Amino acid sequence: MTAVSALQKRWNRVVAPLLPNPQATWQQLASLYSEPHRHYHTLDHVAACLDWLDQYHHLAEDPLCIELALWAHDVIYDPRASDNEARSADWFAQHFADSALTDQQRARVHELILATIHPHPPTDPDMALLQDIDLSILGADAELYDRYEGWIRQEYDFVPEEAFRKGRSAVLRSFLDQGVIYHTAELREKLELPARENLSRALKNLRD
Repeated sequence: MTAVSALQKRWNRVVAPLLPNPQATWQQLASLYSEPHRHYHTLDHVAACLDWLDQYHHLAEDPLCIELALWAHDVIYDPRASDNEARSADWFAQHFADSALTDQQRARVHELILATIHPHPPTDPDMALLQDIDLSILGADAELYDRYEGWIRQEYDFVPEEAFRKGRSAVLRSFLDQGVIYHTAELREKLELPARENLSRALKNLRD
């Protein structure tokens, strides 16, 4: 089973029962995540996030809202724009307006998608879990992390090298400057140290 077909099977099991026209919504979501300018922010990223949610499902107070937020959090992705998360949250609100979700659930998913901007530390445990899952790539093994940095460079291939190095360095330093990168104890224990090693190595590579 391919990654996409496995994802579609999960969509059909978890998300489709909530929607009046689930296949049309799936087709649009899959099409957006498959845009040619994407190299990291793809369905593979969604699949990886959902795998993390499965692994730490026991920490989730409302796993459905977290899952829906993970499905939609990067559905709009334009590397030239600064409002991708807000537009992704709005995409969710539009496409799930007639779903079986309650108003409270829809508002919660919208809030969780906006939390992937990482504007501030999480304000509750589910937000912490979502943010940590979104940043799990930072704590990947060195080989996968280095591939991730390459994918990000490809997504920003329109940025001149010097400007990219400066901007990317600022982003990586902002993570290193945080007291903790991961706010969920179990993920912090697993990912904090490798994430800091990866970020430090990437910063050095950007300087060299």
